[in-house]
Amino acid sequence: MAAPERRIQLLQVARKTFGRNGFHGVSMEEVAREAGVTKPTLYDHFTSKQDLYLALLEADSRALGLRVHEALVDGTGNRERIRQSFRAYFDFVDEHAEGFKLLMQETQSSGIVSSSVAEVRDQIMKEVAEVIARESKGRIDQKDSETVAAGLVGMVEAGAQRSPGGAKIERERQVDLLVRLAWMGIAAMAT
Repeated sequence: MAAPERRIQLLQVARKTFGRNGFHGVSMEEVAREAGVTKPTLYDHFTSKQDLYLALLEADSRALGLRVHEALVDGTGNRERIRQSFRAYFDFVDEHAEGFKLLMQETQSSGIVSSSVAEVRDQIMKEVAEVIARESKGRIDQKDSETVAAGLVGMVEAGAQRSPGGAKIERERQVDLLVRLAWMGIAAMAT
């Protein structure tokens, strides 16, 4: 296996292992064994357990940030933009339940890892706030847009944490409910 593919494979295994047992409950030996590689191979890609964990969190937080960014940019119409960004978030959670669990754990802690995760979360909130301020055409100022964005991100995070990986039809129903709630609130503020 080529180095880039091996690294991706190791991160996938680490996501499941850390997601199941947490940072302190996992050893590099365990990750190597579950990946079907030797410890030296694992250490060729990651210098320590912390390095592996940071790489995993950075990869997952970047992937989540990119999905939400693409949804915010690609949506046609504000309501559809909300729907696409909510769906992007829910889809990420459902496809990467272990990684999302780790991201949420890290937002509650402090240190290098949490600052990396917070950076992506802050970027998502900033983009959402910019869209709200721009699309309200001055009816919602920047400061209020930032507050609304924080509320929307929190609402989606909390909603997405309920039954991750659940039935697709139920997840769509949850997205629809949250979109209606958000849309009614933003539309009322912008009039």
